[in-house]
Amino acid sequence: MPTAPHVEPPRLGRSVLIQLLALAAGALANELPWSRTKAVPEPPPQPPHKEERRIRVVRIEKPPPPPPPKTAAPAPAPEKAPARSKPAPPKPAPAKPAPKKSDPPAPTRIAADSTAIHGVRMRVLVPRRADELAAHLRNSGGCLVVSRLTGGSAEVVSVLGIDGVRAVERPGPPCNGVPRLLREGALNEALGDPLGRARAANAGEELVLQVLLTDRLHDAAQSALHARFGAVSEQEMGRLAAQSGYELTCFAEPLGSIRCQ
Repeated sequence: MPTAPHVEPPRLGRSVLIQLLALAAGALANELPWSRTKAVPEPPPQPPHKEERRIRVVRIEKPPPPPPPKTAAPAPAPEKAPARSKPAPPKPAPAKPAPKKSDPPAPTRIAADSTAIHGVRMRVLVPRRADELAAHLRNSGGCLVVSRLTGGSAEVVSVLGIDGVRAVERPGPPCNGVPRLLREGALNEALGDPLGRARAANAGEELVLQVLLTDRLHDAAQSALHARFGAVSEQEMGRLAAQSGYELTCFAEPLGSIRCQ
């Protein structure tokens, strides 16, 4: 006899009903506020393990603010004068060395007398009166000297100027000029005896009085020789003068001029 199909007993329906009731109860429990507070939250999922990296933080300085616009610079404040300190006591000055004695200047040497020019004998005549000689010297720039004769020349001992008609000693070197020996004792006395004063200061020495005439004497003498002999050499001029016995004569005028013939 065939068997009837197997029919599940009402047990299945009860199981389904129980599960539905359980779900409904769970849903209702979730909706209640007390259930939310008491519910333990699930821990958050752990992130996957990553390799730890260290980062170095570098502080970047802020750039300085831009300079303010240029304006007229204020006048600088006057500097305060530094406080004056007490001056140190002056140091004693070092002793000055004694000045060295300078050597005396070398004596001036001139010719003893002018007796020739260009090989021609020459005589020079000067005034014999003291006033006329003084006038010639003032107008021509000449002077007088007292000299020491040494051989064929003279060494100047003192230089004389003219004060009125009196010869007085003056400092400095002698004037430039042509020397002429003065032998007239009367003229020396009229000039105040400068030769006697010099001999008293230099006892035992051979001293003479000389006059230094202007250099224009040479120009006047050369003009006179050329007028007589023409433009010839000095040797020829001397030969012609000696052959004819000619002697050049020059005069020192009181006005200061020189005349030769």
